[in-house]
Amino acid sequence: MRIAIPIFENKGKESEIAEHFGHVQFLAVYDSEKDKLEMIDVKNVQGCAPVASLEGHNVNVIYCFGMGMRAIELCKAKNIKLKTGQFKTVKQVIENLDKLEDLEESCGH
Repeated sequence: MRIAIPIFENKGKESEIAEHFGHVQFLAVYDSEKDKLEMIDVKNVQGCAPVASLEGHNVNVIYCFGMGMRAIELCKAKNIKLKTGQFKTVKQVIENLDKLEDLEESCGH
C-alpha cells in the first residue's frame, strides 16, 4: 500500500494530520511494503490540486478527515481509495493501517 496523508508541517512521522485535504502544505506518502516515508511539497497548489500532485507517486490510498466532492471524484477516477479515522499523526496512521475506515461522505466543499 502507498498511502498519502495531508499534513501542514514536515515533521516526519510526528507530523500532525491536516483537518482538510485541500488546504495542506505537504503530503506524507508512506509505502507499507518498503516501510518508507517521503514528503511531497504541495503548498503552492490550491483546492483539488493535492490529488494532482500525487501523479507519478503510485498512491492507492489517501487518509484524511475531510475532502470535498470534486477531490473525491478525482480520487475515484484515479482508483484511489479514501480512508479516515481518529488518528492524529502520521505515525498513528502507519501503526493502525488495518484499523482505517472508509471515507464515504464529502465534507461539503
